[in-house]
Amino acid sequence: MPTQPFLKPLSLPSRQRGMTLVEWMVSITIGLFLLAGLAVLFQHQSSAQYELEKTSRQIENGRYAMQLLKDDIELAGYNGEYGGTGTVPASMPDPCATGYAVLESALALPIQGYDAPSTLPCSISSSNFKSGTDILVIRHADTAVATTPLTVGQTYIQTGIKNQALSFVIDQASATTLPSRFDLLKKDGTTAAPVRKYVVHVYYISPCSVPTNGSTCTSANTDDGGVSVPTLKRLELSYASNVATFSNVPLVEGIENMQIDYGIDSTGDGAPDSFTTSPTTPADWANVMALRVHLLARNNEKTGGYSDTKIYNLGLAGNTTATNDSFKRHVYSQLIRVVNPSSRRDQ
Repeated sequence: MPTQPFLKPLSLPSRQRGMTLVEWMVSITIGLFLLAGLAVLFQHQSSAQYELEKTSRQIENGRYAMQLLKDDIELAGYNGEYGGTGTVPASMPDPCATGYAVLESALALPIQGYDAPSTLPCSISSSNFKSGTDILVIRHADTAVATTPLTVGQTYIQTGIKNQALSFVIDQASATTLPSRFDLLKKDGTTAAPVRKYVVHVYYISPCSVPTNGSTCTSANTDDGGVSVPTLKRLELSYASNVATFSNVPLVEGIENMQIDYGIDSTGDGAPDSFTTSPTTPADWANVMALRVHLLARNNEKTGGYSDTKIYNLGLAGNTTATNDSFKRHVYSQLIRVVNPSSRRDQ
């Protein structure tokens, strides 16, 4: 009888075991460490990006403020195609006078300034002025040609030819000023010479950009949403309802200080021979041929964990030390030629 083959008994599959509590705790702990690392990395990247954005805004503001001043300084003394300047006045004119006689007299001083004044011009209140900073006044004709009819009460400049000679006219517009007063011609002898507005700009540093009450800077805890932002501002000669006035225009936030060195031409060749922070006489101001402008720009927001104790050089005005606060700063300096007065001498 044949033998039956030996059959191996079937074995039951082993029961699959799950993860133990200890394994779960280890896995969770490792995951938490990974999440914490990712969170820290994300925070550092976000903080670095935020600081980079603040620094970029500060650089942009500083360069833009310098470019604004540069463009206006280079226009100082521009009075049209031929350019008359008038006689240097015996005394320094009021930079914010609106009367025609003062404006005409001041035309011979395209640059005028105040070195950290204690007595403020133009009715600038002490609360709206950053103490220890400079004030700069610039005068010139507008680069845009005025359109007719002219604004009554506004002062205009015209340069051209009359009776075969170069001539210069400055007057305030009225119902009878055209064509009886502004009657100069271009070089062709037939076309009316362009008429341009008289421009006066007064630059200064204000401790805030947007005052809480709408007009006067009051407190660092209230202005500009609780963090007062020093701002480069400008008073502009303007006209409303046929009356001359000066309007206040905020220009660039974050500009904390402005110091200016004035280059005086003492030899008549159009080049500065010496620099000073404060020319004294009208003749000295008429000889200003270049400006060294120093701007101290500040971030608009604080940087956590940072303390600024640096010393910043602002030209002949000397050094200024930061107030150990949390704002980052940078100095922007540039030598700017007063093109029109210096070019008239350099011929």
